[in-house]
Amino acid sequence: MPRVLVSLVLATLHSLPLTAEESRPTVKVAAIQCPSVMGKTSDNLRLITNLIYRAAGHGVKIAVFPECAVHGYMDPITWRSWSRKKADPDHAKQVAETVPGPSTRLLGELAYRFDMYIAIGLIEVEDDAFYNTQVLLGPDGGIKAHHRKQSLWTPGDSRWCTKGDRPVQVVDSPFGRLGLMICYDFHDLPPQLAEKRADIVLYSVGWYGPNEKQWFSKTFPEKAVVPHGFDIIVANWAAASPNTTWPGRGHSCIITRKGRVQGMAETVHGSEIVMTDLEIRKP
Repeated sequence: MPRVLVSLVLATLHSLPLTAEESRPTVKVAAIQCPSVMGKTSDNLRLITNLIYRAAGHGVKIAVFPECAVHGYMDPITWRSWSRKKADPDHAKQVAETVPGPSTRLLGELAYRFDMYIAIGLIEVEDDAFYNTQVLLGPDGGIKAHHRKQSLWTPGDSRWCTKGDRPVQVVDSPFGRLGLMICYDFHDLPPQLAEKRADIVLYSVGWYGPNEKQWFSKTFPEKAVVPHGFDIIVANWAAASPNTTWPGRGHSCIITRKGRVQGMAETVHGSEIVMTDLEIRKP
């Protein structure tokens, strides 16, 4: 084909209108899988900060971290969990923070710097009660949503955690309505999030298996996602090394409202960022 004709064909193709599928706006999102060590708040925040920098470098606008990522959830080897007993060396008070507090201010500054939304899990204290909390920080550096875990998992929560008392959290953003959920909340919250018209659910997880790959790739989407019509970003904890694995770690993923897994972590230890583009749904 002559060069001039090729140029004309290409010019014509570039001038054609986009199809409905091609013209839909999208947002880059990330499920950030990482290991957090109980009580090592400074180390955990250093790791979280580095991962935010990496995600921002790829253009991520919504990032989700695991359950209690700031302070650590429980020890996977000894099955130690936090405690509310003052005589216990693992008393939750030694790490718990208010909201807002030091960690939310630090991570809020990063959200502002990189013009992104960051969902982060931590241990919160208020009036001598401790909560398994998830906070959504916005591009202006402020707290956009504040959720306390409502469905408590006995091994990880019962020794220290007070049941959440806040209404289901769904907030508007340029990328649709964002909802918050923590791990075992999947038993009760999906219908409430759907009722609040959540478009994307930011799901911080400290999952316990076994059969976690089957759970996240098939059972969970069928049970908690597809019936309720939202996309979901699932950020699960990971083992610190191959020798410290346990059922439930890894397989962080991003699932569409139709149940399609658009990305899943390939490892179960160390840190990994799972990224994809989700369609933006607006009224």
